[in-house]
This record gives sequence, structure tokens and C-alpha cells, in this order.
Amino acid sequence: MPLGLRFLREKLAPSWLTDGEGGLVGYSLDVLGDAFIERVRLGLMARLPQNNPQGTKTAPPDALLRMGRDRRVVRGLTDTDQVYAARLVSWLDGRGRTGNPWALLKRLSEYLGPGPAFRTVDVRGNWFSRDADGAESCLMKQANWDWDGDPDGASRWSRFWVIIYPNGLFTEGPGWGDGDAPNWGDPDTTWGSTATPEQVTTIRGLVKEWKPEGTRCINIILAFDPDSFDPTAAVDDTGMPAGLWEHWSRNVGGVQVPARLETARYWDGVY
Repeated sequence: MPLGLRFLREKLAPSWLTDGEGGLVGYSLDVLGDAFIERVRLGLMARLPQNNPQGTKTAPPDALLRMGRDRRVVRGLTDTDQVYAARLVSWLDGRGRTGNPWALLKRLSEYLGPGPAFRTVDVRGNWFSRDADGAESCLMKQANWDWDGDPDGASRWSRFWVIIYPNGLFTEGPGWGDGDAPNWGDPDTTWGSTATPEQVTTIRGLVKEWKPEGTRCINIILAFDPDSFDPTAAVDDTGMPAGLWEHWSRNVGGVQVPARLETARYWDGVY
């Protein structure tokens, strides 16, 4: 039982302050006193994300929400209060790496939680990868990513792509025109995957905030095939752009066919 003023008065006060009208008056005053003490306690708890060295006592959830907004730390889909509070404590540590591909991939991993893997690739075929277990690797100047036939055009040097392997977090969903496709403007669903509009918006926001300054993310690619977009593949291998992916479809022998790999979904990027 909490040691409040009401409890103390019942145990320590004389009978004329615990019985009858005296008890009623005393109780009403104690309620106000306990409320004021609780307000002070919550205020002290809310001043810091963590309130003990072990990190087991955190600020109230609404305080964590506001601290996260002020520090621009997005809460992960699977974050507990303790995990999120720890990230709020170290919020400045990663800011010095803004614009670094490793920092961008780590922010995406923190948001989506364990399971997904990530890559970025630019027009020169520089690949940066983060596995589901957090292992990082890179391959430079592979020259195997030709999106539209002009990979090194003077006005296109700044382009890059983010690839997310959801590994079960998101699954394929109905596309535009399918019989069970969501209605236009449905706030809870998207075409092509089970990701929600809020999740798509959050991911695009993270890419925009953490990408290198002056670069353009053309697409965020949701790759359902874990073997797709291999950094060691040749530019003309099956499943690679090979200069043909600027548009969603292309005309082959008078028939309009999909131009891009059909085991992936392509969200608009951010500039």
C-alpha cells in the first residue's frame, strides 16, 4: 500500500481526525495533498528518459513521446519503454553521422525492429548492406546498377535507392486493379504490401532526414525475395535494372509488360 497522507493520517492521527466529520475533512485535504505529491513525483520522473542506472525506471509514456518528438527519435515498432528510453539517452551519439549510409540503415533497423535487412545502392554501384543481425558490409564501384540507361549522367550523379528486405514483417498485398485491392484513400492500407500508410510515411521521413545532403532517393524498394538485388550480380542479370526500370512498364512486341522485378514493390523516394 502506498505511503500517502491518507494512510499516515489513519495510522497516526487522533480519533477526532479519523472519525466523523473530522475524518471527512481530513480525508478531503489528504486527497489534495497526495495529488500534489504525485504531481511532483511525475514531474521528477518526466525530466529524464531513464530514472535509475539500470534503465528499468523510465519517464511516463507521454513524457517519452514528447522527448522523442523534441529529440527527433522515432519510436520503433517493437520498442519497449526501456529500449526507447535508452535510445533517447544516446540521441546525440548518432547525429554526427547524419548522411552516412550506415547511420541511415541503423535508423531504419531501429524503427522496423529485428528481422528486416537493408541495403542502399547508388548510380555507381556502391552497395552498403546491413543484415538482420546487424552485420554491416559494403562493395564499392560494382557498376551494376543501371536504372534507366544513363547511370552517370551529369544531372543524375546524386541518385540512390534504399532496399528493405522485410523478412515477414510486411507481406505482399493486392495491387492496384486487383479485386480485393483497398479503396482509394483508405487510411489503414496500401497497395502492394501490408505496410500501413503511417509506416510508409515514417520510413520515407527517416530516409529524408538521414540521407546525405544533396542526394536524391529515387525509390524505396520493398524486396520480398531475400536473394534479390545481390550486390555481386552483373548489371544484365535477371532481376537487375539493366537500364530498363525508369518506367513501371515497357512495350515488347506491341504488348505492355512490367519493366521491374515483380517480387518487389517500389515506393516513391525523397529528395
